[in-house]
Amino acid sequence: MNRVFIIADPFKKNEYTYSEVDDVCEYLQKEFKTFPEKARVYHNTIARKNDVTPTTVRSIQKLQSLEGDFYVVIYPDEPISIAIWIVMAITAAFSIYTYATMPKIKAQANESPNNELGDRQNQVRLGGRVPEILGNPNATPDLIANPYFVYENGRKIEYQLLCIGVGYFEIHRCRDGETDVEDISGTSVAVFDPGVAINTNNTIYSTGEAFTDLPLAVSHSDSINGQSLQEPNDTLIESSDLYFEHPNLIKSRSTIDFTQTFAKDDNIELIGADFGILDAVLSGQVMIKTNKTVVIESDLDLLNPNNYQGLLLTGALVEIRTMVGLTEQVSYKDVSGQYQVSGVSKSTTANGFHYVISLLNALNVNPNWQFIKNDQTINAGVTLNKNTNSIILSDSYSIDRVTTTQIELKNPSLVNSDWAKLNGLPNQSTIAQTADIALDKITNKWVGWHTILMRDAESITFNLFFPNGLWRQTSKGGVSEAWQTALIEYQSVDVDGVPFGNVYTHSKEYRKSEKVPFGETITFSLPIIGGVRFRICKTNVRIAPNVQTDVKVEDVFASMTPQKATYENWTVVRSKVVGTDGAMSVKSRKLNFNLIRKLKHNGEGALTATTSGAQALIHLALDAKNGRRTINEIDINQILAEEKLVSEYFGSTDATGFTHTIDDNNLSFEEMAGMITSSMFCEGYRFGSKLRIDFEKPQENAVLLFNHRNKVIKSGKRTRSSGNKDGYDGVEVEYTSPIDDTRVTYIASDVEFPLNTMQIKTSGIRNDAQAKTRAWREWNKIKYQYLSCEFTAMDESEILRRNNKILVADNSNLKTQDGEVLAVDGLVLTLSQETEMTETDEYFIQLQIKDATVDIIEVRPGEFTDQVILTRPPLLPLVVEEGKFIKTTYQIVVAEELATTAFIMSEMSRQSDTTNTLKCVNYTDQYYEKDHSFF
Repeated sequence: MNRVFIIADPFKKNEYTYSEVDDVCEYLQKEFKTFPEKARVYHNTIARKNDVTPTTVRSIQKLQSLEGDFYVVIYPDEPISIAIWIVMAITAAFSIYTYATMPKIKAQANESPNNELGDRQNQVRLGGRVPEILGNPNATPDLIANPYFVYENGRKIEYQLLCIGVGYFEIHRCRDGETDVEDISGTSVAVFDPGVAINTNNTIYSTGEAFTDLPLAVSHSDSINGQSLQEPNDTLIESSDLYFEHPNLIKSRSTIDFTQTFAKDDNIELIGADFGILDAVLSGQVMIKTNKTVVIESDLDLLNPNNYQGLLLTGALVEIRTMVGLTEQVSYKDVSGQYQVSGVSKSTTANGFHYVISLLNALNVNPNWQFIKNDQTINAGVTLNKNTNSIILSDSYSIDRVTTTQIELKNPSLVNSDWAKLNGLPNQSTIAQTADIALDKITNKWVGWHTILMRDAESITFNLFFPNGLWRQTSKGGVSEAWQTALIEYQSVDVDGVPFGNVYTHSKEYRKSEKVPFGETITFSLPIIGGVRFRICKTNVRIAPNVQTDVKVEDVFASMTPQKATYENWTVVRSKVVGTDGAMSVKSRKLNFNLIRKLKHNGEGALTATTSGAQALIHLALDAKNGRRTINEIDINQILAEEKLVSEYFGSTDATGFTHTIDDNNLSFEEMAGMITSSMFCEGYRFGSKLRIDFEKPQENAVLLFNHRNKVIKSGKRTRSSGNKDGYDGVEVEYTSPIDDTRVTYIASDVEFPLNTMQIKTSGIRNDAQAKTRAWREWNKIKYQYLSCEFTAMDESEILRRNNKILVADNSNLKTQDGEVLAVDGLVLTLSQETEMTETDEYFIQLQIKDATVDIIEVRPGEFTDQVILTRPPLLPLVVEEGKFIKTTYQIVVAEELATTAFIMSEMSRQSDTTNTLKCVNYTDQYYEKDHSFF
């Protein structure tokens, strides 16, 4: 991609059009029907040697072969030379003040979370610029692939693939929100340098399990948003008169006509058919032990307690104490759940009975057991259930035959082995026992069909979530097993979503007696690679007012395993995040890293972690996608020397730090350079073809002296102001907090509660000292600026840069004494104008020195009225010889008026080939009086 700048009027420095194009010639042909006769095309920089204006077929072909920046300058009818100010029209450095106050170009929909004001989350930024991170931020990576989750042992596990940014980084810390990931059980994170395979152990940071497989590429179904699967059953009979007879009969003690509600081959759900020994509810304090046992003392005498195969534990909150530094923190973990019992021992105590209940695979039911490091006595509900002498016939069955008095089931013992226990009861039936029983007719209610158009899909995954667990409450308050079956159908579709081929059917039964929420994942390999449609429903469910079988289709996605294992220019992150307790959901994604960008030292050396603004500027200038400069176009030694000067002046390298994430595709290199130099209290500029920076600091010497010899006659005016500009009573600077990267403000003001502050939003400042110093500099500029001047200067003004200190004679005042030095005789100067000096006043002469400084020397009247006597020699020889282009100029001022001649050049605009209009404000060291208050 090439950039073309069209400068229609070279005298208007800031007016040009800019386009990004693939073919420069094609673009110019569309832009100009007839190419202007006075127009020239320059490649990369505006200079005669870079003139690539096509005049022949061969030169057109050469132009088409070039890449980079192209400048089309349309000159006026009068020929002019290519002056440095034309170059500055394109590469002019913006002022510190402009960048400090400059708002964002526009609010970006795909802005990096690093630049958001709050609630930073890992998100997909389609079409967004890969973050260019510089300095030392807390970085929130972008998602570069759709995240996906599965359930492992009932817990939600989400997998993510993220990008921190281009280039290399030194990782200091990784957090999820505000918690170190090392402290989050089950979480795994791995960070890979550019070009390193992401399924290896070759990481720059890792915690948790290693990633050995490539992440899946997934496409989620937009139609699935957590729909609940509707109950498939219609309750047709509810009665306590029903009983059951071996081997397969359902009968009634009353006159129920079964043929009115059921028919052969109907699927029915039997609910509440529980007989025999019921659940045992124990009361009292409970001891939770580290060896996965539950101990309770009760006055209830249980016969054969070892016959109980299950334990329901409710309200079991245990206290967890951990040390964070020197502080002990207390939290609570819930170990409630329906557990499988490996044995129950019973002993007699003075007040009753002592029961020790040993749990089997307790961690599989509730992982919170891993946090129990000490035995604890708590208050909890304890129910022993699943007695081996109970008969639980509740389940789903198919009808073989129906008469008015009974229902015959198809081989029910193959579905539920408890039917065989009926053979041991009197009359081989439960006629002597009563229970509230329901008979439901099963009718499936589908979610779908829904389609996923993923061209390379290899499998389809269903994530089901049981928000209330899966259980039934018995008539005695206990908990027993509930069940249901998920029925799934899927079929291949073509690129247009038209289904073809076989419909594949799979069912998955769930039987649990758990009150704890859990999830389940089902994955099927597709018979044909490509798009797929699916539908899902709930079948064979145990349903009743006291049964919890709610299930949601939380997510369905198609997936494939991609072959891409390396990312050449990006630092990539893989993460495995475990869902929270209770809700079993993965919270909003807030994975973040404290890091430092690694850059090639001085643009060519070894990769080094740095927050240096100078190194950031050099990197961006050389970067092929940003500055696109060569090493010969950057004055590296000068930039480093100026950075050192800043650090030494403030006494801290924090003054030269730059931390920012560049995420805007429309940001030019000049704008990026302005951000960096602004944070360093500098400005960028070109010296010839080289990029340099200039530190704004107190200036003892002025650069130029302007008097009637180098000012256009009658072009000057001075304005004296009273009060602060726009009535401001302070400056409010917004910057990035070094603690948590939120945007914070600091106010510089002379009043305790300012009401009308100037708002400045900075980019790249991430330490308090930088921000406070910036705020006070800007406030002092408002407070101490009282005098401005504007005049048109001759062409020596070309050497000036913004914020240069200059001396300006007030030529509107008849008493102003200025001109040229005509001759030098020792310490005696002969001047172009006569002088008026009294014996009572102290006078100084300001002399323009040839090294672009102004020497100020005390003077006394000479023998003649056009002569003065210096009290010391000038720092350099004065230029007085005939034939010199510029002679030494001077101005004589009374001592107390010295301050009124010193100004800062704030703006320069071209007036003609040889003149510039300068706008200036009074200079004072008071602008910088707070410079050493914060570093």
